[in-house]
Amino acid sequence: MPDIYKLYTPETPAVNSFNILWTNTETLRQSVYNSLPQPDVRRRYQDEDPLGKAVSEVMTRALEFAQDTYDFDKVLQDDVLAMLLAGRAHSRVRYVPDIRSDEANKDAEGKPYEEIAWEQVICERVQYDDFRILGAAKCWEDVPAIGFRHKMTRDDCVEKFGDEIGGQITLDAADDEEVKSSGDVADLFKTAEIWEIWDKDSKRIIWVCKSYPQPCKEQDAPLSLSGFFPMPRPLYAIQNDQSLVPACLYTQYEQQAKELNRISIRINKLIDALRVRGIYDSTLAEMSSLMKSGDNELIPAQQVTALLERGGLEKAIWMMPIDTAAAVLKELYLQRDATKQVIYEITGISDIMRSASDPNETFGAQKIKTQWGTQRLQRLQLETQRYIRDLIRLKAEVIAEKFQPETLEAMTLVQLPHQAQVDAQKAQAMAQYQQAAQQAYATQQPPPPMPQLPDPVTWEKVVEAMRDDATRTYRIDIETDSTLSATQDSDMQSLKEVLTAMAQLVEGFGPAVQAGAMPIEAVKAMMGVVVRRAKMGTAVEDALEKMQMPKPGADPEQAKAASAEKQQQAQMQHEAQMQQMKDQSAMQQAQFTAQMDDQKHQRELAAQAQADQFAAQQAMQVEQHKQAMQDAQIQRQNEMEAQRAQHQAELEHAREVERMQMEDLADQRKDATERWKVEVQEANKWAIAQLSAQTSADTAAKSAETTLAVAKESSSAKQVSEAKAAAPDSGMTDALQALHDKLDELHAHSSSTRTIVRGPDGKATGVSVGGITRNITRGPDGRATGVQ
Repeated sequence: MPDIYKLYTPETPAVNSFNILWTNTETLRQSVYNSLPQPDVRRRYQDEDPLGKAVSEVMTRALEFAQDTYDFDKVLQDDVLAMLLAGRAHSRVRYVPDIRSDEANKDAEGKPYEEIAWEQVICERVQYDDFRILGAAKCWEDVPAIGFRHKMTRDDCVEKFGDEIGGQITLDAADDEEVKSSGDVADLFKTAEIWEIWDKDSKRIIWVCKSYPQPCKEQDAPLSLSGFFPMPRPLYAIQNDQSLVPACLYTQYEQQAKELNRISIRINKLIDALRVRGIYDSTLAEMSSLMKSGDNELIPAQQVTALLERGGLEKAIWMMPIDTAAAVLKELYLQRDATKQVIYEITGISDIMRSASDPNETFGAQKIKTQWGTQRLQRLQLETQRYIRDLIRLKAEVIAEKFQPETLEAMTLVQLPHQAQVDAQKAQAMAQYQQAAQQAYATQQPPPPMPQLPDPVTWEKVVEAMRDDATRTYRIDIETDSTLSATQDSDMQSLKEVLTAMAQLVEGFGPAVQAGAMPIEAVKAMMGVVVRRAKMGTAVEDALEKMQMPKPGADPEQAKAASAEKQQQAQMQHEAQMQQMKDQSAMQQAQFTAQMDDQKHQRELAAQAQADQFAAQQAMQVEQHKQAMQDAQIQRQNEMEAQRAQHQAELEHAREVERMQMEDLADQRKDATERWKVEVQEANKWAIAQLSAQTSADTAAKSAETTLAVAKESSSAKQVSEAKAAAPDSGMTDALQALHDKLDELHAHSSSTRTIVRGPDGKATGVSVGGITRNITRGPDGRATGVQ
């Protein structure tokens, strides 16, 4: 079966091929279906049935609205194409409710209630290889079960069957070759082949998968359809009462199509071979330029004498013969036309349908061709119209069974009362009647007649009739108009002729009806037959039923006597009415006076009650105001007390933080003092050592001075040099000076004033000692941990 789709739209068409399959399919598609039909719901029997008329109107508008909410025309076009190529087409009907959660209202378990916000019924295409007829059956009515194939991902399986079953289903490999070669990415595109089985005998739906040993799920049918299956009888291209297996139209002329393709390839090859080719005398150099020259261009000859000796130009050129190839090509053209004619005879496609006709033919001949060509396709056209009608009937059944009354009322905008409104009107009318009867009894007059209240058609009655399959089937019939635009054009011409005929009928039988020679019912019956045959609609039929017999002319004398009698009766009736009006006026005056007194007393009581109520309300408002003021004062006191407690707590916290910071600083100062004491002790030890060294140095200096004096006296240069070498080193003096400076610095630092540095929030951020600020470090809890 997939091969026919490759022939219909090949990816790489064969060279010089003739795709007769595409040509015939496109011609048949437009001949079988080219216009979206509209639903035509009417009363089954042409009698007075207000409820049936209301149900028909509601169903018609609902179907039209449901048809306009999605691309129904595209679904039908794809079905017709599948029927012409694969031999069978099928679409299913789906009920699609828009369910929303009401978070404001929840059940006992805390789950929000769900409500239907909107409803829709659509037709969904089913591919030819995703559908199976299960069981042995030769006709659609005997089919026990059907199956629909689905490609589900892991998430789809879990959502449909639950975590346990959805997780155990094995996914198949991806179909795309590029995805397969992409490694881990291929797992994202794997799907499982799940079959949805509709079993007519058990009235249940079974979900099965070849990789799972048991049914994945079993459920009741979601749609209560009369035929159980959610689809009508499939659309077949070739009718066969012995089998439901489809057969392609292409198989009926497959051999002729292959022959046509071979002939077209040969024709194109011969056309490539038929070229103007030849040879010429090489001694004539002008011949090459002559063949390449343009129109009206002359080439000068260099060797005219040699050309004349050969007998002219035609004797110097030898052309390749193509007569045989041209004759073969002509025969191939004739054979191709004959092969195409055979194919058109097999498929029933006439030249008129292909917009190819002989201009010399008469109009009668072309009309006969069109009529016979249409008759060959009439079965396919009627079968397509039947298929679309069955789809619309299934949609109507879903609307009648599933749609809520609120949805139908909003969707159709049909103005019908509700039963509660009718009951309220009846109760009001009965109350008025009882009041009038009491008044008549009080005045000793006969009571008025019981009012005859109408029983209008309500939404509740319409919905009840639509829900009942038997009532709906008995009262209405669902059809469609034509699926062909040409048929609609002919229908308009026929409608014009019908209107002309009806006008002539009224003009012809009108005098007889006026004279009383012919009853009006006979004329209405004849016109009713014409209206129903022409399918003019319920509005025309209702208007026709309202036609009445014209009133006959009266005798002048009888009319005069009747007029006088009527005047006398009118005078007597007028006098009686005047007396009755006087009595009623007196009684009404007395009733009015009593009512006025009663109303005055009631107004006084009401005014007193209102004044008391107003005073009570004022006192209550004053009390409420006082209570509100007291509550506000107590609330302000509570707020101030809470703020004071909060401020006190913050102050205590700040003091505690400051105390801790001071303790940390005292500890740090104590540590610094201890370090200073150690440094002072070490410095003192070093100073004592240096002082000891200084004493030795002083003794040595004195000895040196004595030696220098002796040297001076002896004027001996050698002794002077030796005395200088024995003098003490000057670096010892510098070290002692540095030690004294360090001791002074430590003493100044320990005796300097310490100042705590605070931030904008009042917390301590550092300590300043002798002009040097050291930052306070804090931990995650905000407490001071040290000083940097």
